[in-house]
Amino acid sequence: MRQEFAESAKVGILFAPTEPPQSPPLHNTPALFAVLVVPYALATSVTVLLMPYLLRKHGISVDEIAKIVVVANLPLIWSFFWSPLADVGLRRRSWVALSALGAGLTGGAAILGIGGSHLLLTGLLFLMNSFGGLLSSACGALLTAMPTALRGRSSGWYQSGNTGGTAIGGGLFIWLADHAPPPAIAGVIVAAMLLPVLGVLLIQEPPPVRRALGPHAAALIHDMKEIFRARRTWIGLVFLLSPVGSAAISNLISALGPDYHASGTDVLWVTGIGGGLLSALGCFIGGVVADKIGRMFAYALAGGMAALFGVYLAFAPSIPFTFAAGYSGYAICAGIAFAVFTAMVLDIIGHRKNAAATGYAVLNSCGNLPIAYMTWLGGLGYRQWGARGLMATDAAANGGFGIILLLVAIFMGRHWNRADDQ
Repeated sequence: MRQEFAESAKVGILFAPTEPPQSPPLHNTPALFAVLVVPYALATSVTVLLMPYLLRKHGISVDEIAKIVVVANLPLIWSFFWSPLADVGLRRRSWVALSALGAGLTGGAAILGIGGSHLLLTGLLFLMNSFGGLLSSACGALLTAMPTALRGRSSGWYQSGNTGGTAIGGGLFIWLADHAPPPAIAGVIVAAMLLPVLGVLLIQEPPPVRRALGPHAAALIHDMKEIFRARRTWIGLVFLLSPVGSAAISNLISALGPDYHASGTDVLWVTGIGGGLLSALGCFIGGVVADKIGRMFAYALAGGMAALFGVYLAFAPSIPFTFAAGYSGYAICAGIAFAVFTAMVLDIIGHRKNAAATGYAVLNSCGNLPIAYMTWLGGLGYRQWGARGLMATDAAANGGFGIILLLVAIFMGRHWNRADDQ
């Protein structure tokens, strides 16, 4: 282990040789993905937790905050436009490091501009999430190289780092927002995004083959065609594009504390540390459940459970206990859905040498589309009927589509494991 670490720590670790030698198949420790995804998670926490909290403190309405969050999250949908970068040139671990650096710098700049133009603020958040999307694509490519037997466990670790890092980081940032000036918050964000980059030193990855752009583009297109010719892909898209697993309440929950008479400390613990740990727990549960009952049934189950907690948040008394108990349950359901989502994406892609990052980005972008439209619909629900309207909108979408997905799983599940769709 020490010898492997020493080899990986050499000066040229982040860059591929021009003519790489043949290497035996390599795979990484599943827990490593919980570290690599942290910058992406923190970029999300800045967008959906810290910014709504800060903007609400600056007197911005919830529906206006929802608009900023939706636009800032668009790169999570569009990242497939630049994800082919992670399939060419540098190693995937190099793109992880560079993307974390870009996300940290633009995220810090957004904090410094919190009191200025909303257009500039939205643009900086947009850039931060653009870097985050590229990092996610590089991590996704590394995940597809994992052995099938470790795929579910790796998904659980990856999403544990993602959901846990988002909520715990958001909680820390919200605490800082009440106790530190913007420059200090910006510095902490930059440092927190760069520290996990040290994890790239432990990544085992064969060097990519350098070749002309034309042949590489042809190979990438060939792999993408294979993905989208498979029946499993189109069945999976029904799930990935549905509201189930969007966890849209999480995007606005830090701004809803006043609606439930919850204090800043309540918001910190419920949406931060407590919610993060519960989401991480949900990810582990989701990985196990997906292996036991199948990806599709597990995804539908997560939607139905999220709907129950959404109904509770909508119609129970608007008190701090409702805020804490309702969102805690919702966070577990979100974690379950996120882990199953990643496992479904990895099953769809399979082992791809030429378009792993691109395929992951395309499918992940499809899954991020429901986050955008459900956040927008939640904002409309709040504008019409307050917090109850937001929660009821989310519950109706999760419950209704949970039933639809259950029917799809019953009647189409036999096609998921067909050999010709591998």
